[in-house]
Amino acid sequence: MEEKRKLKFILYAFALLLIVGVIGYMFLLKVDFIDALYMTVITISTVGFGEVGTTSNWSEVFSIIMIFVGVGIVGYAFTTVVAMFVEGKVKDFWKGSKMEKKIASLDDHYIICGSGELAEVIINNFIDQNLNFVVITDKREDLDVYSHHDILVVEGMSTEEAVLEHAGIERAKGLVSTLDSEVDNIVTVLTARNLNKNIYIIANAITKSGSEKLMKVGANKTLSAVEISGKRMASLMTKPNIISFLDVVTRIGDVELDLEEVVVKSGSYLENKNLIEAQIPNKTGLIVLAIKTIEDNKMIFNPPVNYTFQIGDVLIVLGREDQVDKLKHLGDETK
Repeated sequence: MEEKRKLKFILYAFALLLIVGVIGYMFLLKVDFIDALYMTVITISTVGFGEVGTTSNWSEVFSIIMIFVGVGIVGYAFTTVVAMFVEGKVKDFWKGSKMEKKIASLDDHYIICGSGELAEVIINNFIDQNLNFVVITDKREDLDVYSHHDILVVEGMSTEEAVLEHAGIERAKGLVSTLDSEVDNIVTVLTARNLNKNIYIIANAITKSGSEKLMKVGANKTLSAVEISGKRMASLMTKPNIISFLDVVTRIGDVELDLEEVVVKSGSYLENKNLIEAQIPNKTGLIVLAIKTIEDNKMIFNPPVNYTFQIGDVLIVLGREDQVDKLKHLGDETK
């Protein structure tokens, strides 16, 4: 990222030097544009070719200034480029360009704002699920780490519209704000909601009042890492058997079981079938814990066996990832 700024500075400095040189020589030597450009180039490069036009004391002083400035810029450019080659930064610069193209091509992805410990947990979880996401952070050390691990990252503060737009906020499916400051989280949520009315936003609430404010400015859900940890610790102390049971449910030996969502789609195996006809436990090994109905958007826990699935219903199931994939593709063999 720093190298990109340096290269931009060098290009801008060269362009400005050429513009100043051409205008200066056109005025001092009374020559046309081409001759002024010729004088500028031979002066900056110090090649010593013949001069054009009639020189004066002012034009000679101007040439001296151009030589000193030109040599300085050339020297800075040379040392910068050599340092990039020696330190292997050219490859990083090339990767950065490829990263920009990947971010621009993303659609229906997730945006993670922040790079603290909470963000690290989310990033690792998204990587495990093979999800497309972009991280926004202003921490230089995290930028380098993420880019070296091929994680898409945007430098800057997520409170700024331009940074969120760079991360593809208009095309994103969801945003998670994990910033350390309550104010930054609120501004991020507000800005993201203004840029994308349909995006699903989850924000880290540091205080109770902060949770209410985050909901008011556009967050769909707020979570407090401190509150969740506190409740978990209290439950471990007062209800250890229940917590142990939950741990057993989600981990059997070396196999982890996760709660997953499965949407009933048009033409799928589940469409217009009830729980008995679907035979989900027998065919996949999954346990159907609840159903969020499309009709009234309510959650039915321990759904009755005669419940008939409708298009748009969401099943909450417990099982392995391969079992969930099996449920999603049931009936494919008969098509």
